[in-house]
Amino acid sequence: MGKSFKPKSKKYSHARYAKRKLNSDRDVISYEDMPLEDYEQEKTDISPQAVKKIVIGICIALAVGLIVFAFANREKLTPDNISVWWNYDVLGNAGEGYPVNLVGTEVKPGNFSVNQNHVAYASDTSFITLNSTGREIANVQLRYTRPMLKAADNCYLTFGLGEKGFQLQSFDKNIHNGETSGTIYNGDIASNGTYCLVEQGNGYLSELEVFNKDNNRIYKYSFSEYYINTVTLRQDGLGCLVCGITSDGGKIKTGVYVLDFTKEEPVSKYEISSDYVSDCKYISSSRIALIGGAAAYIIKPGDENYIELSYEDKPLANYCFNPDTKSFAIALSKSGDGRSCTLISYNDNGEVTSSIDTAYGAESISMYKGTIAVLDGNNVYGYESKTGLTIYSCDAGAGSKRIILTSDVKGYVLSINQIRYIDFTNPATPDTATRNQGE
Repeated sequence: MGKSFKPKSKKYSHARYAKRKLNSDRDVISYEDMPLEDYEQEKTDISPQAVKKIVIGICIALAVGLIVFAFANREKLTPDNISVWWNYDVLGNAGEGYPVNLVGTEVKPGNFSVNQNHVAYASDTSFITLNSTGREIANVQLRYTRPMLKAADNCYLTFGLGEKGFQLQSFDKNIHNGETSGTIYNGDIASNGTYCLVEQGNGYLSELEVFNKDNNRIYKYSFSEYYINTVTLRQDGLGCLVCGITSDGGKIKTGVYVLDFTKEEPVSKYEISSDYVSDCKYISSSRIALIGGAAAYIIKPGDENYIELSYEDKPLANYCFNPDTKSFAIALSKSGDGRSCTLISYNDNGEVTSSIDTAYGAESISMYKGTIAVLDGNNVYGYESKTGLTIYSCDAGAGSKRIILTSDVKGYVLSINQIRYIDFTNPATPDTATRNQGE
């Protein structure tokens, strides 16, 4: 058998291992083989007071950041929005991500909405909402031949065009089913739940009925001169603007009414000769943008005249509203095929804020702060509004119909069979993008 060997204990000399060596710039301490207790003595201790100051500083920085974020998004931080975000984005309910297949066989581009990364759409069979991870939250059956969707934050109004039925939905459920006495031709909803319906009038050309969130009628106005074809509610739900058409000497004429629900008579009335207004939107609390066939218009309630923004004989390819920045944009084609569009952005005073010449069409157009993007075929092109530079291009996938930006470089695309999420900064995703600065 071999002899067992017991190593002799060895005494360490602190002087040996803590010896300082002179360096031209600084002293260097060798800690090789230094006992743990001696190493601990060499460390510089941070006082509890210093740690407390660091923690307080971090907390202050976070608080300031949250305050700035809350102020910048104060109009979106409603109790309802916060509740939806907490319940369907924070507390689980994760989906499998995008793309998500559509429920139903068809979704019109105008029946597609995105709010705070929450998707809502009305197909030929259903009203559907999806959270930010693509999970289906609401699925409400619709029985309309020609369904229409109006949205404001997490409030939704669906109705059948030329029919009498309508429904109110929140992000997660159906709230109310109703029926009107006349056939419905248009409607709108505000974020506080106030909604309105334009109907065929009983003895009048058109009637407007307005209801609060409890479905009690709070206002009614009958029109004897115009067939009302479009309406937009004020953001606070306390008034609206309606546009209607009639014939004047064989030419079309548009009538514009600004209504306050606390007053019997219109606040303002306007006439637009030889043009047809197809859509309108409050882009600020006191400015409304109108989209016509020959020009766009800005209405300032109380002013005697409106502002006309002529298309200068160029065909209108598309348009979009952006109340978040109190602006809107139009795409005017320089050719008869709808391509080579000029993208023009306006503020709520009707002043041009940007004009960008492109070689592309605008089957869909969307704005987000300093970015404007168009969908041409299956490709998305994004531009910096101030400079007009192309900042990205992206293959949006087959059958793309509409794009909605949710940031400068991200957005959702409605296709013929899917909802897709586009991240222009991540080429690893199925919806890839290439960034072409200055192209």
